[in-house]
Amino acid sequence: MNQHSRLQAEPAETLIDTPSHAQIRAARAYLGWTALELAEESGVSFSTVRRVEMPGHRAVRDENVAAIREAFSRHGVRFVSYADGSLGIAGRS
Repeated sequence: MNQHSRLQAEPAETLIDTPSHAQIRAARAYLGWTALELAEESGVSFSTVRRVEMPGHRAVRDENVAAIREAFSRHGVRFVSYADGSLGIAGRS
């Protein structure tokens, strides 16, 4: 067995529970949703959607972020991180 056959490949992407503000905006753009549509789909307020999409520290409850993540998940969007540390979204194939 050579040295390379013992190396295990790292997963191409890892699902994450807490998306970044940029990932949320990217997912919304991917689906063609407005902020109001995301609020309606997730059951959170429009102001919460705006707050969660702002860079920096967000004063948003974990359950609201989870509701937003679940709304995207129902429409085939996942939030991922890659082996190089970058973040992204993954949609249906």
